[in-house]
Amino acid sequence: MQTQQPVTPTVRFFFSRLFPWPFIIAGALLSWFGIRSLLRAEDSVKWPTAHGVVQSSSLEYHTGNKGGGTYHAHVLYSYSLDGSNFSGDRIAYGDYGSSDPSHAQRIINRYPAGTKVTVHYMPSNPEECLLEPGIAPQALVLPGFGILFFVAGAMMAVALPKVFARVYPTDQNGDANQARQIS
Repeated sequence: MQTQQPVTPTVRFFFSRLFPWPFIIAGALLSWFGIRSLLRAEDSVKWPTAHGVVQSSSLEYHTGNKGGGTYHAHVLYSYSLDGSNFSGDRIAYGDYGSSDPSHAQRIINRYPAGTKVTVHYMPSNPEECLLEPGIAPQALVLPGFGILFFVAGAMMAVALPKVFARVYPTDQNGDANQARQIS
């Protein structure tokens, strides 16, 4: 038979009550930003347009903390509205980088420098603009991860206190039992 080591009230409190909250908060924030982006992507098909020109188009490599990195397409375009000049670099909502440069290279091939483009801009904020309106499949990634984190955190918030109560019962004073026999 093994004996199980006691769990201190601090450890019990941390894992059963505090541990789920970073997941819940991160999930809520990711969901909020992701859903906001999805709503803007949906609205962008109705935005007014302006004629623009691609100023530069390049493949960028961003290194990560642990050595790897991702390739991104950086497409800078400019356009004018009512005598004011604007610039943007968003292709679509949900743009992403990849360790494989082929995705970014396809974007660069579509938008070489000097190409005339149609820029879709937000009427209330013309600096918010993009080239490809609508909801692209990759725009679902951020809210998807947000919902996943939120649900995981909520499930932990419900389940962990019950698990700790069953595995590490307390006596009438609220103290954890010294050890429990596991057969």
